[in-house]
Amino acid sequence: MEFRRLGKTALEVSVIGFGGIPIQKLGRKEARRLVGLALDCKINFFDTAQGYGDSEVKIGEGIEERREECLLATKSPCRSFQQALEDVDAALRRLQVKVIDLYQVHFVNDSETLDQVLGPNGSLQGLKKAKEEGKINHIGITGHNPDVLLRAIENEDFETVQMPFNIIENGPDERALLRAAKEQEVGVICMKPLAGGVITEPELSLRWILAQSVSTAIPGMIQPGEVKSNALVGRAPLPLSEKELEKLKKACHPLEENFCRRCMYCMPCPEGIPIYLIQELGDKVKVPQVRELCRDIYARQKVNVEACTECGECEEKCPYHLPIRKMLKEKHGLLTA
Repeated sequence: MEFRRLGKTALEVSVIGFGGIPIQKLGRKEARRLVGLALDCKINFFDTAQGYGDSEVKIGEGIEERREECLLATKSPCRSFQQALEDVDAALRRLQVKVIDLYQVHFVNDSETLDQVLGPNGSLQGLKKAKEEGKINHIGITGHNPDVLLRAIENEDFETVQMPFNIIENGPDERALLRAAKEQEVGVICMKPLAGGVITEPELSLRWILAQSVSTAIPGMIQPGEVKSNALVGRAPLPLSEKELEKLKKACHPLEENFCRRCMYCMPCPEGIPIYLIQELGDKVKVPQVRELCRDIYARQKVNVEACTECGECEEKCPYHLPIRKMLKEKHGLLTA
């Protein structure tokens, strides 16, 4: 496995990390075995979150006897000083560890939220206190809006940034964020490396990503075969040949026309419809391993696509001119089938 420095943290992370969302669908014994397999394959970076069901618990159990072999990253949508302290303590209990290597402020997608995080009583101050107390070692931020993250990493307390990045989500804004992160020695954690599982050439996609300025890519994994094949890419992540690049582009071309880039500009919806979440779930539901998980999450939403009044405000705000109303109806059908 190839390892890279995670920005100014000086942590050496495997270029293929373990995305912890899907593991919540496994039983505890299966989850423990999967985490053990990942460690056997020299994957040392494990990403989870407060919001990923019981992912923290299962990853904690999986690393229980091998804590020294891994780097733990978790996160929560903490916005205030006190909430950050409480969330860190809760994560330590769920993971059953004394210290978390990287704690990230989760899902910061607009300027108002970032201002709250950075404020005098914001969650960044709470995480700095948790760091002083030895409960966490490093602080990061995650989101889906490159412009907001670009502003966020101007604050030197953020040592890592976690962003969606793949050959489809590869526009000027993403590139600007990558350049700034490199200049400021901010470690880049690449989420959605397979665009939520819809890119059908996982090896080529991961190799393409690892040829860019990222520290690690964290595909979600739920099957032993996925762990092994993804780890194999990390052993020798060779750049793509021209022929391989064309093959990857050809596989992604049908997705590009109606693919949600998760920029969040369409929100908020006047009716409270979680447009971004439905777009993502509607893409992921096509992947058999997480189909029921996606449907479960959608079923728990207080407002769904049926509340749409066809006002069209979301489409007016979309910089990619996507037919959002049509897309939402299609995804509603997939998520309720």
